Amino acid sequence: MDICQDPATYSNLSLAFDNHSASTIDNGPGTIDQENRKLDLLIKTAGDKLLFGAGHRYTIFDVEALQPATNGHLHTFFLPLHKLSGNDRRSFRLSIAPAFSASSNVFNKLGKYSGDALQVLAALVWSRRLSDRMSLRFGLCGDHRFGDYQVYPLVSVRWQPHPDWSVQLGFPTSKLSYQVSARATSMIRIMPDGNEWFVLDKSRANHSKFIYEAYALEWAFAWELRKSFAITATVGRQLHNRFEMTLLDKSRVRLSSQPVTRVGAALEWRF
Repeated sequence: MDICQDPATYSNLSLAFDNHSASTIDNGPGTIDQENRKLDLLIKTAGDKLLFGAGHRYTIFDVEALQPATNGHLHTFFLPLHKLSGNDRRSFRLSIAPAFSASSNVFNKLGKYSGDALQVLAALVWSRRLSDRMSLRFGLCGDHRFGDYQVYPLVSVRWQPHPDWSVQLGFPTSKLSYQVSARATSMIRIMPDGNEWFVLDKSRANHSKFIYEAYALEWAFAWELRKSFAITATVGRQLHNRFEMTLLDKSRVRLSSQPVTRVGAALEWRF
């Protein structure tokens, strides 16, 4: 979940997936395959100042030639809450999302989980409109998108030189958007894409952490088929892939893998 990104201003239910080509492990044998599946529900209250919801991230890693102490089926469940205040020129957002992040066999034996499976994602974000064409966002975010839990600054400037074009430059996310038509938008974005999971090995006797971090450079095309229904297609490159995991022999390893292509699609129902 991108806790730094402003949530949608409407209630919605969305489903997404993306698939990666096999990534060759640097300086070692084998490859790593990855699949991601996402489910999000966001509900806006009547006053438009409070949004809440639920989400699920399901990531599958298939690590060849190594024997990680996990079944590779990794889940993160979270419950986001967003509190908004301010107006069109000045606004503030407080977001918090408690989460549970673990391998699938932990859910079959919940007595084996530890506090390492619990996460707290949070963001404090201020927005200022500097002019009719430019705005500033700044604040603090805390999450696992860089692997280990980190609290880091958010700074971005959004410039709209033309009604159909907008540029957002900053950290941790930058993007270029173009309004193709009243119902279609094309964008290019770069953003961190990582997480951390509490995992059990296949015997469920030993536990460890599986940590992943990367950057995604992605093109997306969103098309609003109807007022209440939209689809998005994505294609991009997963860059700077880094992993930290425990193997079956209980050794702890850190490794990296080559950039890979990923493709995906998303469906969104607005209500």
